[in-house]
Amino acid sequence: MNILMEDIPYNLHTMADITGMDNFLQICKMYGGSSIYIPVYNKMIMGDRNRMIVRDYNGKNLDKLRVRYDLSKEQVRYVLRKEGVM
Repeated sequence: MNILMEDIPYNLHTMADITGMDNFLQICKMYGGSSIYIPVYNKMIMGDRNRMIVRDYNGKNLDKLRVRYDLSKEQVRYVLRKEGVM
């Protein structure tokens, strides 16, 4: 099959560029015609960020973690409490 970029709606060109044409066509086969939710990037990386906060926490470094992860002290505490560390 020889699908050209001109065959794809303009608003999906970036997705085709990122995924590659073969993967884009697979997405079209799988989800074509349906509405799907794509989460924002920050939500996708939050789990990994939280695991790093837990890994880096030593009991005395809330301020360093706050600065490193660009969060408030309360947000860092919330992550640690949620993970059962505090």
